[in-house]
Amino acid sequence: MNPPMQAARARIAYLGSSTATDGGAELRLLHMARKMRAEFEVTLFLPDQGPLFEVARAQGISVMNLDFLRLRRHRGLGWIKWWKSVRRARRRFAEELVTRKVELVHFNDLIDLPFYSVPRRLGIPALSHLRFILADPTAKAFYRRLARQSRIRVLPVSAAVAKAMLPNDKSIPHQVLYDPSPDRTLFRPCTEELHEERRMLRANFGWGERDFVVGMVSKLLEAKGHLNFLSVAERLEQLGPTGFRFLMVAGPSPGRDRYRREVLQRGQSLATGSFQWVPGAPHEEVPRLLRASDCFLHLPDTEDSLPGVVLEAMACGLPVVSWRSGGVPEELEDGKAGVLLEAGDLEGVVEGVRRLRADTNFRDEVVQRALERLDTTFSEEAHFDLLRVTYRNALEQAPPRW
Repeated sequence: MNPPMQAARARIAYLGSSTATDGGAELRLLHMARKMRAEFEVTLFLPDQGPLFEVARAQGISVMNLDFLRLRRHRGLGWIKWWKSVRRARRRFAEELVTRKVELVHFNDLIDLPFYSVPRRLGIPALSHLRFILADPTAKAFYRRLARQSRIRVLPVSAAVAKAMLPNDKSIPHQVLYDPSPDRTLFRPCTEELHEERRMLRANFGWGERDFVVGMVSKLLEAKGHLNFLSVAERLEQLGPTGFRFLMVAGPSPGRDRYRREVLQRGQSLATGSFQWVPGAPHEEVPRLLRASDCFLHLPDTEDSLPGVVLEAMACGLPVVSWRSGGVPEELEDGKAGVLLEAGDLEGVVEGVRRLRADTNFRDEVVQRALERLDTTFSEEAHFDLLRVTYRNALEQAPPRW
């Protein structure tokens, strides 16, 4: 008697328009492809053979280079070069989808929109994460029109994203899908076994255990709030010799030399030895830098959709102080799992930091609530269970293509 034949695994294509490995969206794409290949035949399409390409290939993921330029603010002839590269990549993407008999396409973000129409032309169902909140109403309207025309199912990463980008638009099918909590084997609170690592790192900065370290982690981009962080630091120092220290982990970005100089000049104007700038770090090094802090500030000048760094700080046992904007209130349970202030309320941030330092019971309650929230609302199991259901529904509702 012949053994029963196993059902063929559905074939899924992921597309991302960046191969950086210092951004949350790219790392989540890698995690998604790695996780789902256990149940589906997965191919990852990328714009070049950058770091993400190499990491994916090293991990055994089928990965292809479409060789195109990333959608960003190009200048002059740069736009022509970008469009030519995208046209070539779209043709190759379509050819590969047909050759590989792909049954579902998953785009990683809004910047993949030049490719949205490809699966529709081929009759392949497609969906896309939506990780941005655009400020420009015209850009929002353009995105909605393109998503509608391409019949993309949208997965906003927070209710704030859905409300801002798809307000009352029932013509675009969408469902909020929170990003999962970070890797809890890496991002975890400072236990007794990790305490010596924390002590040594702080000692390298010239800080002791009695110091209260306020941290932030972000790329060195103007909208990320580094100057807000330093304004809070200046106000805390004006209160007198209170033992506050300030740790900024910020990898420099191309074309931001003037901003970099401004940030460093402001930081160096603080009391001698109180400010430490770490010029970026590999993602696996971020947990130990977070654990060297006592609280975490997230004060950007834009609405963050669902900042992964906030989840990472929560996982490392840091109480988070942030603006009440974007998807942050959903992460911090509207202030129950962190401290929320109205955007621009720097004095409120100062008072929040002071309370966290003075009231250890309050600090412990905030941390415990945050860890519980990661285990429930942002659990990896819940995230991927919902994603699997979404895939199966899309595959079942689509007519057979191959």
